[in-house]
Amino acid sequence: MYTSFQLAKKYINYYLSAANGKGHGTHSPFVFDFILSVLNNRQHYTPPAEIEALRQKLLADSTEIEIEDLGAGSRKDTSQKRKINNIAATAVKPKKWSHFLYRLVAHYKPQTIIELGTSLGISTAYMAAANPAAHIYTIEGSSAIQQKA
Repeated sequence: MYTSFQLAKKYINYYLSAANGKGHGTHSPFVFDFILSVLNNRQHYTPPAEIEALRQKLLADSTEIEIEDLGAGSRKDTSQKRKINNIAATAVKPKKWSHFLYRLVAHYKPQTIIELGTSLGISTAYMAAANPAAHIYTIEGSSAIQQKA
């Protein structure tokens, strides 16, 4: 077993010597392009601020709806009635992952996108903004959540 000092030393050595974070040494052209153009390129793609305003509006909405959950269910709340702000806080993808989806769709420009488990539609809005020409098919099991999205 390593001591705390030895672990810290190993981590620092790894951090200073790891070189693949920028794509160098990656053999696959697709993965190299993915690392450079999607993962590491944040200044080229700027998602619309209206989507984050919509997220804030949903986080402030305390309307209670009755849901029928056909998926894996919520680990946080197992009741049939849930508030919109609770769903927005637990089921909607965080801003970091929404921006990643935006960059991914903006870079590769897919013609068709299928989303299962739409929830409140924030991720869908990011993907639609990234490529307005794409056909997005989205499926949500709960009709009450679908109406809100």
